Amino acid sequence: MPLPKKVSSSSKLNAKDRVYQQLRAWIITGTLAPQEKISDQAIAALFGVSRTPVREALQLLATQEFVEMIPRSATRVTAVATDQISAIYRPLAALQGLAAELAATKITATELERLTALNQRYEQAQQQNQPQAVLVADNDFHNFILQVAANQYVSEFSQLVNAHAQRIENFYLDQLNVQQPDAVREHNEIIMAIAADDAVAAREQMERNWLRSLRMLEACVKNEG
Repeated sequence: MPLPKKVSSSSKLNAKDRVYQQLRAWIITGTLAPQEKISDQAIAALFGVSRTPVREALQLLATQEFVEMIPRSATRVTAVATDQISAIYRPLAALQGLAAELAATKITATELERLTALNQRYEQAQQQNQPQAVLVADNDFHNFILQVAANQYVSEFSQLVNAHAQRIENFYLDQLNVQQPDAVREHNEIIMAIAADDAVAAREQMERNWLRSLRMLEACVKNEG
């Protein structure tokens, strides 16, 4: 799969971070396919930068297991970790559960309104049968809870693991049923628990939401077999 023909040059990020974020996004969405070779020279030309920030970005992606750098050979996009779904989703459920627990102790009325609106957008994307929009809206909902939780470590670890989860979900997007009223209901239960300052219930409802996704994706893998 060829690289896109151009990228935005308006970002305020430095060269390495700009390349890193864009390459990671392309890997997560499948724009860069599993096992696809990556040319640092081609990427440098595309972004209008030297090969040094490209190599730095690729090294960071390699530590996060999005690419593999084979010495004196090639750099490739890693395979989608379909055999690691449980290993990804169970820690993610715990991290997101902790975020919901923390959010329940500090959310403001304005933030609660925003969280409700994000879930409404998620439900609307389902009703309009827009699979990619469903994934984006779901991710926005969970990322906002991380923002409210305001714990740097929970946020960083969660977003890294979630990036691999998003990649799996994009990989199986054609097989997933985007009509998930249970997920909308679970989000509403999370919101109600957070609004009630019930940290324990918020954590439990959040974990339940992520473990439902785990079961759904495990079913996709089983159907492939």
